[in-house]
Amino acid sequence: MKRSNRLTPVLELAETRERQATQKLGQSQHKLDMALRGLENLHSLRLGYTERFRQSGDQGLGARQLTEYRTFLNKINSAILEQEKAIRQAEADLEKRRGDWEAARKHTLGIRKLVENALVEEARTQEKQVQAEMDERAGRRPFRDGGMLAVFL
Repeated sequence: MKRSNRLTPVLELAETRERQATQKLGQSQHKLDMALRGLENLHSLRLGYTERFRQSGDQGLGARQLTEYRTFLNKINSAILEQEKAIRQAEADLEKRRGDWEAARKHTLGIRKLVENALVEEARTQEKQVQAEMDERAGRRPFRDGGMLAVFL
């Protein structure tokens, strides 16, 4: 069996692993995007709530309303901190997945280069065999001029 044929399943496996790494990288990017959108939404919620509170405060607020506002604002701020933590984790995961993908890509390219080199070597070997056969056939041909080799000076 030719070397290139033996390497083909190895290349296919490397390509499969690279595709899987690409999918995981895409999933990590999506997770980070969603976390960033969530943080943006929390900031918008806090801004909107603060604006409504300010408008209500202009009309006067009771102690209970002020306590509820502070409690809710603390919950939003806690949610923002948690979301920022989730973003940092998603960024770390994304970087890990990017490294995994790069390693898989390099591996695939290396295997592909081996296959290409094997194909080139097999083509050279085939060419040499054809040339040897042609030389052998040429050596079996009878010489013209009565079996003598004519030499021209």
